[in-house]
Amino acid sequence: MSKFKLDNRALQLLNAQVNLSGTFNHVIRSAPKHEAMAFRLKVERNASDTLFVVEPGSERHTLTLPNEKKMHLKLADFIEEIVNGPFDDSKTAELQNIPHASRQYARFDIEHKQQVFELVRTGGVISLNMGFELPLHVALHRTKTRSGVTTIMSIGEKRPRTKCFTAYGSDVEIYDKVAESINHLAAAATPAAHAA
Repeated sequence: MSKFKLDNRALQLLNAQVNLSGTFNHVIRSAPKHEAMAFRLKVERNASDTLFVVEPGSERHTLTLPNEKKMHLKLADFIEEIVNGPFDDSKTAELQNIPHASRQYARFDIEHKQQVFELVRTGGVISLNMGFELPLHVALHRTKTRSGVTTIMSIGEKRPRTKCFTAYGSDVEIYDKVAESINHLAAAATPAAHAA
């Protein structure tokens, strides 16, 4: 059975549409077979809450949520649950199976920071799993003529987001620049789910 999933573009649209009243048409796709299913979303926004009506085909499902910042994530989970069937809590081993509202994106934790600092000192390549579907790759080359590194970072496969720069200074100064750049790249690759 194909697993339908809202992509980043759909999440961005939902993020905008939960603040409007109206009817919107969407398409949700499955990853392995690239099947598509159309659905209509009706939004009725009130002062304190919002009513959502999701209509895939001839079905009709309603959800009322209080107006809050990450309301579109709960709506995304609701839509995926309608299309795929109920969410099974026993299958949370893989990050992709966790509902949107529970995911943690752009986790640049202490372990990652230590790996990056060691990479700044020695040079090399690492892949950081920061909660995205794909890892963020970082390659550092130590410069010989003066204390610095040339850095190449990327995330994604078909249309990867990349950064390339050279930074000079002490290892701590270089680390600060590399860590800041990792955060910027992660923010650029962050789904609308986390950006809200």
